[in-house]
Formats: sequence, structure tokens, C-alpha cells
Amino acid sequence: MANYSIPKLEGQNYVSWANDVKYLLMERQAWNIVDEIEIEPKLDVSTDAEAAKEVKNFKACKQIAMSIIYLNIDSSHRRIVERIDDPVEAWKVLKTYYQPDSKAHHMEVYSSLMNSYILSEESISLLSTRLLRIYEQLRDLDKDFSERYVTFQLLRYQPSQFDSIVQTIL
Repeated sequence: MANYSIPKLEGQNYVSWANDVKYLLMERQAWNIVDEIEIEPKLDVSTDAEAAKEVKNFKACKQIAMSIIYLNIDSSHRRIVERIDDPVEAWKVLKTYYQPDSKAHHMEVYSSLMNSYILSEESISLLSTRLLRIYEQLRDLDKDFSERYVTFQLLRYQPSQFDSIVQTIL
């Protein structure tokens, strides 16, 4: 089992944290539980030993998922989920807390796109990756959000030798 160093969730890094933890959960084969693709098998009177073992394995995987989520949160932010035992609920609570479905949050993400600029020593490919992450956040908030805005932001920072190509695209 590989050992990964994921920056702990501190509030401002929710999007990258959620992505990193998602892949860690996938590596530990626990993401399908958090994403509600896999649900807990039901036990009844006629349950055989194999089904009981399956339930036990599911519960163990569920505990692993919850511990991965909890332990990758900065201790000052753990209070948000400290009384939650279900990783599905914890994941939803964190998303609601750090990405509220409000107009203010929508404007904050939109502003981060519009105010993006190329940093010194940053390549166009890194800028485009950064813009695509913001675009994905905007698409989560508004399925009809056009990628045209990201394209405009990318075209703004092309070197001057590409001006004729940029004009053709526009």
C-alpha cells in the first residue's frame, strides 16, 4: 500500500483536497461507497455465511473511507464531521460547508475565473489547467456554463506572435 502526502483540508483548498481524497479512496477501493454506487448489503434471517462476510467487508471498507476523510482534515476543521460515522454523509456535509449552493459562492468562483491571469514563470499549460479546474467548479454549479469564457481567458495570455491566430479564433 502506497503512502501519500495530501495537504489537509483547511477551507481554501477544498476543491483540490476533495479531488486528492477521492483518488486516495479509489486506490483503497472505498470511493464507490462514498459516491453511493455501492450500498450496504442487507442481512436477513436467511443470510448465509458468505453474505455475512460481504456485509462485514463492506462495513470495514466504510470505516476505512471515513477514517481517510477525517484524518485528511486539518484538526481545526474536524469539528465539522467529528460526530459523523457515515463517510457518505461526511462527504456531503463537507461539500455543503465548503461549496455552498449560494449566489455569493457562484460569484466567487466566477470571479476567480475572470480575475485569473498568468503568473510569473507560469506556462500556458499550467494556466490552462488552473482555468479548467475553475471551469469544472462552474459546471458543477451551472450545467449550462459555457467553456467560451475559459477560452477567452486563455487567449488573453497567448504570446504576441500568436495575435493573428487569436484574432482568427475570436
